Order: sequence, then structure tokens, then C-alpha cells
Amino acid sequence: MRVGTRPSPAVTKATTTPTTEQRYVHGVWANRFAGWLLPLAAWASGCAAPQAESPPARPAPPLHRGPPADYVSAAGLRWLLLLKPQQLLADPELAKAVRAIVPDRRFDAFSESSGVDLRGVPSAAVAGFAYSTLYLAELPRGVASLARARFTERLLSGPVTKRPHPALVRIAGVIGQTPETLLTVEDRLLAVAVGDPLQAKIAEAYAMARLQRSPAALRGAALSALPDLFSNNAAVLLAPGPFADDWQRAANGLLQSTVAIGIAARPAAGKVATTICLAGAWGDSADEASARLASAWTRFAESSAGRLFELNPVANVSPSSELLTLTVELDLNGLVRGLQASVLGDLSQILHLPEKIPQGEPAVPAN
Repeated sequence: MRVGTRPSPAVTKATTTPTTEQRYVHGVWANRFAGWLLPLAAWASGCAAPQAESPPARPAPPLHRGPPADYVSAAGLRWLLLLKPQQLLADPELAKAVRAIVPDRRFDAFSESSGVDLRGVPSAAVAGFAYSTLYLAELPRGVASLARARFTERLLSGPVTKRPHPALVRIAGVIGQTPETLLTVEDRLLAVAVGDPLQAKIAEAYAMARLQRSPAALRGAALSALPDLFSNNAAVLLAPGPFADDWQRAANGLLQSTVAIGIAARPAAGKVATTICLAGAWGDSADEASARLASAWTRFAESSAGRLFELNPVANVSPSSELLTLTVELDLNGLVRGLQASVLGDLSQILHLPEKIPQGEPAVPAN
């Protein structure tokens, strides 16, 4: 049997005193370290860099800003009409002539149904394509939202609204039996495609600068051969070639070799200053082509249609190797009377027939 020996007090003191003292010392230093560490940690956290936030959303890319023609594609274009309605109606005599054909009540009705008063539009365009017509207009400030609302009200089905860019709104639907698509660009430009909505989508792509390799109408191969006619005129009609067989025989057959034709007009003190340009490779035959163009104009002015519009048969033609330019002044009142007779009148007015006289009343001889 083992006999245990009890440690002596000296041994006990020798073994327990250092441990107790060590624990005491560790506890004291731990408390002091914690007292230093907590304020230090608080100070460090206050000085630390803030947590990284998610990067801000990238701003939308800027949109193209240009006249209405910049949003019309050259591909498939059949004709392009450029207008300055505000400038046209600023001329008192021309404004009176326009109102004789399109009275103010027609403008008011259009403004009520569309939200756009054409009389306040600085610049507009109408482009003809095989399956659609594209209407464009620069908008006065504060008009775009009303135009979108009125367009939506007229839709029989839809609307389908797309916002490919914060400043682009495209609304599609059906009016009557025809698809129509409205596009607004930065609330400053309105485009409406009647028929195939493709042209509205192309206008949208031009606005977003996505068609760098597809030129707009005035930069296309055909119309770019013409000079800038719109800067100094209030109305311009443009048509790219080649022309159909029936048109090729026009102007003494000159349209057969014409790349593009442009007709420009502006008011000039009771007259309408008119310029007609035929672009083509006339080369050494420019003088002969110039004579043919002058002859064609005289023959047209002396025809029944020319007499209806009271056209001036005498015109000036200036040739160059790539351009034939005809200039002539037309009587404004004569043009108005012709338009009234052909568009608003009946057959008796067009043929200058006397009005039917009630039986029993004497005929009044014409002056």
C-alpha cells in the first residue's frame, strides 16, 4: 500500500504563489489593454474609409440633334417634301393665299385632334416610301406630351409604348385600319409613320446615332448631288432617281439621265420664286440639255395644266456639267386660283364652264 506524503507548506507556497500572481497580472494587463483598445478601435473606425458604394448609373448617351431630314432614310425613299410652315405663313400675301386653300378652321381642327398647331412649326418634312409615309415636325416647347396624349386617344388598339432612351418615346397602335407609330425625340421632334412602322424605328436609330453607315436622305447618293435648296427657300420637293418609265419621257426625256430632281419655292412680293434642279452627268451635252429643259418648260406652261395655274412660259436655264438649273417667277394669285379649281372646284370650274342659269333668268355675259 502506497503511502502518500503531504506537501509541506513551503512547497505549497512555492507552487501556488507564482500561478496566482501570474493570473492576477494577466487580468490587470488585459483590463488595461481592453481600456486602451476600445477607444483606439472607435477612433480607427471613425477614421476608416467609408464602405464602397455601388457605382452610379451611367448617364444616357446624347441624342443626335438635327433638322427633320436627318431622321429620314435614303434607302427606299421615293420623294421628300421639306417645309417651313412658320416662315410661309409669316408672309402676309402668302398667308392669305394659303388660307384661301386651307382655311383656319382646318388648321384648328388638326391642332385639336393632333395636339400640334402646324402654323407654329418651324420646320417639317414628309417622306414617301413604298409601304409608309413618314411625317416629321420640329415641336414648339411644351407640345410633345399633348401630342402623345392625343395620339394615344385616337388609337383603336394598343398602345404599345417603348422607351429605348430616357428622351425617346415610341407609341404604336392602329388608327382606323392602318398601323401608325409616333416617336418623340427629346420633346423637340415628332415623327409619325403611317403604314409600316419601320420608318419610325429607323428615325429612332438615327436619333441614337446607330446608323453611321446608312446615310440619311440628303446625304444619300442621289439627293446629295443636288445643291442645298432648303436654306434659302420655304418649300422644297425632292425626288431621287432612277425614275419610272412614264417619268423618263418627261422634260423632253431628260429624266432618263437625271440622278435626282429638286423643286424649290419661296415668296417674293406677290410672286413665287421657283427653282428646278436636275442633277446628272450632263458633261459636254449640258448646253443641249439646257435647251431641251427650257423647251419642255415652255411647252408645259402653255398646256392646259399650265394655263390652269397661269404659269409663266419664259424661264431662265443655266447649265453645268452636273446640274441644270431652271428659275422662273410664278404669279401667286394664279397658282391659288389653279389650286382652288383643281383641288376644291368641280369640273365646270376646271373647264371654265358657265354656271347653270335658273330657267327664266337672263344670262349675264362674261366680261
